[in-house]
Amino acid sequence: MATYILRRTLQAIPIIIGISVVVFAIVYLAPGDPTARFRTPKVPPEQIEALIRAYGLDRPVHEQYISWASTFFQVWNPDAWGYSFLSGDPVLEKVLYRVPPTLLLMGSALLVTIVVAIPVGMLAALRQYSLTDKVITTLSTFTYAIPSFLVGAYALYFGAVLLPELTNGAIKFPSFGMESLGSRGDPLDLLWHLILPVLTLSVISIAGWSRYMRSSMLDVLHQDYVRTAKAKGLPRRAVIYQHALRNALIPIVTLIGLSIPGLIAGAAITETIFTWPGLGSLFVEAVGTRDYPVVLALTMVGGVAVIAGNLLADILYGLVDPRIRY
Repeated sequence: MATYILRRTLQAIPIIIGISVVVFAIVYLAPGDPTARFRTPKVPPEQIEALIRAYGLDRPVHEQYISWASTFFQVWNPDAWGYSFLSGDPVLEKVLYRVPPTLLLMGSALLVTIVVAIPVGMLAALRQYSLTDKVITTLSTFTYAIPSFLVGAYALYFGAVLLPELTNGAIKFPSFGMESLGSRGDPLDLLWHLILPVLTLSVISIAGWSRYMRSSMLDVLHQDYVRTAKAKGLPRRAVIYQHALRNALIPIVTLIGLSIPGLIAGAAITETIFTWPGLGSLFVEAVGTRDYPVVLALTMVGGVAVIAGNLLADILYGLVDPRIRY
């Protein structure tokens, strides 16, 4: 396993280099530049030129890329990722400050997905072709097709607008942020703020995961060893939980790693809708203001997270299935 991890890590190096080239080229070729917001009649042209020299935008593109790429992985250096064009703060500091809220949101959504999707998928498989199975399959298909921004908009409307009207203000979910004024450090207040964003981020994952779980469970239930266990007179609960479920979870476990890219993409939309102070909202803000160093850093972080997620999926698959040997 250690050899496999090392080999996969070495194979990831050229992929990361390729990602960095593509990302830098896309950002470089994007219309506009960071100095566009300063180009007003009140700002002298010489000050604009000074800003361009200060940002290093007057250098050839290959020099800009080499300078950026050569220092990107020096995370011990606070200046490694450059400085924000918008605020002037170190990009590494801005990103690290936003990491905990995003991890909290993504981790909570992943936990809710696992807790809900696995039992729902099992129930649909154990009652195949029944009314319960048809309802679960229909709802999961419908829910999976809804865009995440639409789920977030509806969750925000029902939780923060409609529900308070129906309950005369007795129940009202926060519509933005991750803490109320004067409630810093209150875990209950943080949990209350988490409900709507986590619901938005997890509802589509639950729909997809439950279908995976149903399919995997049905496949296992028709295996010979399950039929043999039933024929030996084992209780139904023992057959399901001791024989079928453990093997049905093998493909589901790999989804934990493969779900990371989807969670990252969904977090950008969800965090923007609920003004959650994470990496997703920072990325949207940086794109809107052409804060190129922040955009480059966050895109590279996302690329590395995708590679790490795939590696994690392979490792988990090998751990839960003793038949897999790398």
